[in-house]
Amino acid sequence: MELDVTQPLLLPAGGGELIGDSEDRRVEILSDHEALNATWSRFGPYRDGADPHIHRRHSDLFYVLEGELTIGLGADRVETTVPTGTLVLAPPLVVHAFRNGSAADVRYLNFHAPGIGFADYLRGSGDGRESPFDQEAPPADGDSPVDEAVVRRGVGPLADIEEIGVMEVRDEPGSPSTPSHVHRRHLECFYVLAGELTFMVAGRELQARTGSWVQIPPGVPHTFAVTGVEEARFLDIHAPSFRLGVLDQEPA
Repeated sequence: MELDVTQPLLLPAGGGELIGDSEDRRVEILSDHEALNATWSRFGPYRDGADPHIHRRHSDLFYVLEGELTIGLGADRVETTVPTGTLVLAPPLVVHAFRNGSAADVRYLNFHAPGIGFADYLRGSGDGRESPFDQEAPPADGDSPVDEAVVRRGVGPLADIEEIGVMEVRDEPGSPSTPSHVHRRHLECFYVLAGELTFMVAGRELQARTGSWVQIPPGVPHTFAVTGVEEARFLDIHAPSFRLGVLDQEPA
């Protein structure tokens, strides 16, 4: 099942395009849009991820859903183990690597912005064919400074660069719904960390529960509210960012 990026999309937990599923690894594609490729992954204990590498034309981001992810940054591969709720951003030319260095499973989201063919690269790796992708070994002439990377957690903006904006939001049931609006030049996506959100997207109601991915293409009117009886926690993702959508938003 390849995803239709031209239409609004609701994927329930476990409903992404499956790339591989084994005892120590599961990968699902959530988004294959030119502005954003996104995946959900589970790595088993001590599972290696990727050796040190760079991207020249896009940013690579990780958000830890459960467990701990070990990230290596810089040519010296200085490792940091980041817990649940942490976002790591590796901009272009920053050397990075990742793995599960713990004795428990780790579940995480991975964003590539812009997409640059990451989803096709994964599909190719799954069926034995090569697909071009913006990734290479660390350059001999050096990389960008490690301090350009971002490691952040908590409520509020986690990343806001030109290619992508990511915000973690917490909201209570009964909070006012977001007024219906539209973005003309960028994609807006949501990942529900806990609770339940109800979306109205182009007149269609979508119920998004824990683990759901919602993707709204440019030009599609939408609004949402917290439903259910518990606090909702979710990621709000804009690609490109336009300062988390503020500079590209108008009433529907």
